[in-house]
Amino acid sequence: MSETKTVVRSPLLAVAVFLGSFMALLDASVVSVALPTIQHELHAEFTDLQWIVDGYTVALAALILTGGTLGDRYGRKRIYLGGLAVFTLASLVCGLAPTLALLIAARVVQGAAAAAVIPGGIALLAHAYPEPRERARMLGAWGGVAGCALVIGPLIGGPITDAFGWPTIFLINLPIGVFAVLAGRRGLGESSDPAHGALDLPGQVLGALWIGSFTYAVIASDAVVAGLGALGLAAFIVVELRAPHPMLPIRLFGELRFATSIFTSFVIGFACYPLPILIAVYLQQAWGSTASTTGVQMLPYVVANAVLAFFSGRLAARFTAERVLPIGLVITAAGSFAFLLVDTTSPYWLLSVPLALSGIGLGLSITPTNVVGLAGLPVQRTGTAAGTVNAARQVGMALGVAALGALLDHGSTLTTGLQTAMSVAGAALLAVTVLTATTLRRAG
Repeated sequence: MSETKTVVRSPLLAVAVFLGSFMALLDASVVSVALPTIQHELHAEFTDLQWIVDGYTVALAALILTGGTLGDRYGRKRIYLGGLAVFTLASLVCGLAPTLALLIAARVVQGAAAAAVIPGGIALLAHAYPEPRERARMLGAWGGVAGCALVIGPLIGGPITDAFGWPTIFLINLPIGVFAVLAGRRGLGESSDPAHGALDLPGQVLGALWIGSFTYAVIASDAVVAGLGALGLAAFIVVELRAPHPMLPIRLFGELRFATSIFTSFVIGFACYPLPILIAVYLQQAWGSTASTTGVQMLPYVVANAVLAFFSGRLAARFTAERVLPIGLVITAAGSFAFLLVDTTSPYWLLSVPLALSGIGLGLSITPTNVVGLAGLPVQRTGTAAGTVNAARQVGMALGVAALGALLDHGSTLTTGLQTAMSVAGAALLAVTVLTATTLRRAG
């Protein structure tokens, strides 16, 4: 069956996509500065705090590939708006949750709904703007929105938590979600590609199994569950190679640019995305900062990330994504290693240096990975390809929150724990920088 689509260029298209994506990505980070407050009020352990974050990211990572496929099959507008509606309702449950268990469960539902929203938004933009340079600019704008959402969360989450309590960080999604759905109903055009949108239930089950198992194993230090995750991953690869319509197109990894984008996205998620969470806990528990003060202290990271994310699409269009991406990765690695200079006696300006470097590097890196991942692929696979790139990033974040969070928690002090975690993150970023520069040069 051939693809059906109605290209709509109404301003409401950008409003619906950017606002919905902002909301879904905001909730990956806005909770960070509220974690110590939640820990106190719900009597949670540190591992419980990791699950408040990873309940969201594991569900998102496990289902984001299916979210892209569902959009390809049943209509990208329909699935995108459905995801927004479910996300908004789950946010209400999070805000009203009286127990830790219900909060974590609602976060899982939020993550599952975000798995339809994030790849859906990218695919809707890709179909509305098929010309390469125009598409790069719109993906750059989406990257700017995504960067703002991920880093502005700690900035606004602190004052909201101090003034109104932690439930409010979830309840603010209600008006945002309703407005985005209404804008999308009017401004989005429907498009689908049923021939390339077949569901893959065995792959979905095995994907959720290995991602969830690895995350649990890292948080709980359980070797048996880690082995189960390894078996699940092996079975997942075998099933996907044999499936007529795989959830994850394994053979696309034969395309060097696509494979490089996936691996780079994973490392960015692992090494960069946990930073706001680690720093929020460190500042409040080691420096004695309030939630509001923590948000202000993270301002260099927020501003640098937002500004560079906004311009990264233009830079990628002018200088090529292949040149911009390694530069962003190097700067991010430098920021990670610069945290080795920080302890509880450091002046604030010294803390601001690694925060700013980390924000600059991350802002420069996100959009180029999306551009590299989609380049050269047929347009009918944009939903699946976008989902794969973002799934790699979310899997990386889930494992990064678990692994780097464990290093922070088990250090002799919070300072040594943070320095160890940031050293691991910096080493991973340097390694992927070398790999990215080498493979993209070879791919031409």
